[in-house]
Amino acid sequence: MEAAIESLSQRYPEVHLSVVHSSEQNPSLEVLHKDSADILIMPSTTLDDHHLEHHHWRDDYVLVTARSKWPQTRNFHELVQAIRYVSWRHPGVERLHSQLASVPLRLIHRGELSNVDTLLDLVAKGHCLSILPRALLPEAGGAFDYVQLPIPVERRISVIARPTSLLSNAANAVLEILKNKTGQL
Repeated sequence: MEAAIESLSQRYPEVHLSVVHSSEQNPSLEVLHKDSADILIMPSTTLDDHHLEHHHWRDDYVLVTARSKWPQTRNFHELVQAIRYVSWRHPGVERLHSQLASVPLRLIHRGELSNVDTLLDLVAKGHCLSILPRALLPEAGGAFDYVQLPIPVERRISVIARPTSLLSNAANAVLEILKNKTGQL
């Protein structure tokens, strides 16, 4: 997302972009209803007749741990039994945990954080492990090991707007950049 915002500010300096991050577990379309936003980016949701999904992308979750000091890699089950789990507080966390409930092994849940940078710092220092969307993670080979989950879990993020918002040049500029940066989000 940061790459898309930077591209927008460089390419369209006249467009004022206000970004509000939310860690709500159940985000709503309220900002669109109140006309305080033209575009909303959030997990997929059921839309009504007054809103439309203009663009979406998918991303998968992986288990994130500190780079292993051992030559052999450990699997998901070994890791979650040995290291505390701290979850990332975001709108998709309930869906993630409900899907992981089908796995016979339970995570030792020790809390949650809404700040990804802080969470990654704790993981890199070996204090915990977490499950995060792949797009939020640094390239492999650094301070982290990424382990596939025992079942595939994806998240879908949507760009939602009122049809009238899409008539705005500023809204269309944001959508154009998001479409071009989808692979980097």
